[in-house]
Amino acid sequence: MQYRQYAPIDSLKHLVRYYWSLDSRQNSISQLSIHSFADRYPRLIFQDIECFEPIINETGEEMPLCYLKGVRTRPTEAFTHGAFSHFGVSFYPHALSAFFGIDSDELTNTVPNINLVCRCDLGERLRFKTQLERVAILDSFLLEKMTKMSLDFTVQSIIHKKGGVDNMEMLASSLRISERQLQRRFKKQVGVSLKRYQRVSRFELALKRLATVDYGELTSIAFELDYTDQSHFIKEFQEFAGMPPYNFVRNKSVGAESSFFLYIPFE
Repeated sequence: MQYRQYAPIDSLKHLVRYYWSLDSRQNSISQLSIHSFADRYPRLIFQDIECFEPIINETGEEMPLCYLKGVRTRPTEAFTHGAFSHFGVSFYPHALSAFFGIDSDELTNTVPNINLVCRCDLGERLRFKTQLERVAILDSFLLEKMTKMSLDFTVQSIIHKKGGVDNMEMLASSLRISERQLQRRFKKQVGVSLKRYQRVSRFELALKRLATVDYGELTSIAFELDYTDQSHFIKEFQEFAGMPPYNFVRNKSVGAESSFFLYIPFE
């Protein structure tokens, strides 16, 4: 399994976290299970289906050549058979609204073909290209989209605020808007409420902690991340991951990108 990240040009860095590629050339693996957890970072995914296997969704359908993945608040599972090659964009939470000019809640928990969101030939342009050529194509494509957009700088300041948001009332006051207006603008731009966004953000921190500690340290993780108690932590982890923390620690993935993990299914 080979995973790489590529930096966008500077003028896109407030909206694009990074580009990425994930490749497996191992035909010996008959099936890989792709567990997608709750994730506050939307994606654009291109899959090379000329020489490799496509992703199969939960209903048994092949995913499009190029598609978007909105902010996710629930887990899903997909599959791929044999070797695969994926290239993608990891966006900041408000980027889909900014680039494609739609309310982001229309894309929450959805994976539409990119051609349903914007009329473009992006999938065709990415075919038969090297990964670095794809980076250049996407830099150009997104720059063109960015010239037509209007950014909500209030929401962007929340997204890029280090340490998260502690007090919504104080934040709204500092921005000189009402708390209700802040909530409405955030959901329109990101696709979920600020409160749910904060919960998913805390869940992502839990994923990182679990990758480096033993299962027996759940109580300390729950305390560190300000969960009420260990049972509350386990319940929320199950909601966002579709599995309890013990299963996540026990089932080591063979590959990962952000909040989706690849596993070889148990026989």
